Amino acid sequence: MIKNILIVVAVIILAIAGFLAYSGFFTDVQIVEKEIGPYKFVGKEYVGDYRISGERQDSIYKDLTAKGFELVDGFGIYRDNPEKVATENLRSMVGCVLPEKYYDRIAEIEREGYIVQDMGKTNSVVVEFPFRNSMSVFAAVIKVYPKMKAYFTQKTYPEVPSLEIYATDKIIISMEIIEKSAIIYNFC
Repeated sequence: MIKNILIVVAVIILAIAGFLAYSGFFTDVQIVEKEIGPYKFVGKEYVGDYRISGERQDSIYKDLTAKGFELVDGFGIYRDNPEKVATENLRSMVGCVLPEKYYDRIAEIEREGYIVQDMGKTNSVVVEFPFRNSMSVFAAVIKVYPKMKAYFTQKTYPEVPSLEIYATDKIIISMEIIEKSAIIYNFC
């Protein structure tokens, strides 16, 4: 009887560990500096808890796909550091990366109340993290951001907003490299 209970407990532990590994919790974080972009984002600005960004992004995705847009990648721009700004004051923009084939429909998108924002090529600190399920986003947040913060501190880069792009199989987290001499910073 005890042997059977131990086997069941071991199987449960292995299943949980396997799920966590699959979701990315044991993935090594590799930070690189490289050029990313350009991107054209379509989305909405929000103020409040970053934890509901996924719901907001899903709503935008569903609305735009119902209008005939074939969208693949989502994004989130997180302007404030949640360690320094109260949850109710956190600023973000979330939505979808607009494929080039829809650039001729930008006026239509803007009439629907969406913001269309360009981001040119930028030299950034980048981490690519596996995107396998919703837990992958959570794993990325707890694994990537502390390492990026330490990297920025080591390099003496100023604090900047972060960009997350949710592609088919990976989450790309990036922060633009701004020279210390830069006085004004506007991510998008």
